[in-house]
Amino acid sequence: MSIRKGQLSDIDTVMSIKDSVVKLMKESGNNQWDDSYPSRDVLLNDIKNDHLFVYEEDDAVLGFIVADDNHAFEYDDIPWELARLDSIAFHRAAVDPNAQGKGVASKLMDEVESFFKHKGYLGVHTDTNLNNIPMQRLFEKRGYEYRGKLNLHNNLDEWYVAYEKVF
Repeated sequence: MSIRKGQLSDIDTVMSIKDSVVKLMKESGNNQWDDSYPSRDVLLNDIKNDHLFVYEEDDAVLGFIVADDNHAFEYDDIPWELARLDSIAFHRAAVDPNAQGKGVASKLMDEVESFFKHKGYLGVHTDTNLNNIPMQRLFEKRGYEYRGKLNLHNNLDEWYVAYEKVF
């Protein structure tokens, strides 16, 4: 098992994981992702900017997460404990459906949190769709605290929930 920065050669696998997860999201009523988001270009940009991390086991990429210091402006209305300059933001994350339930997401988040803690960050800000119950449970299980609801990208039809973890 290893966690590493994503490489351009990972993009097909990352897209395959994303496409598989979108099917599960739709089946559960979660519209956070769809066929066009996150797009190949968005994920390639994440890789090129060294923001995408992958979980790899036996030379197979089983999951990914994007972490950077790009906090959505909508975060400004959330009562965070930490200032945005002191926290990293988690964005897109997914685990291959065949590897779900095996601790992949927790291991990936452990390593990425540790990486940024050692870089001087004091915690994580993140959000997920109100209907993404599995991700909300994961955040809560991992010690993230609910901080409020928000809309993203001027979409008033979709609600998101914000979480924060202080290291």
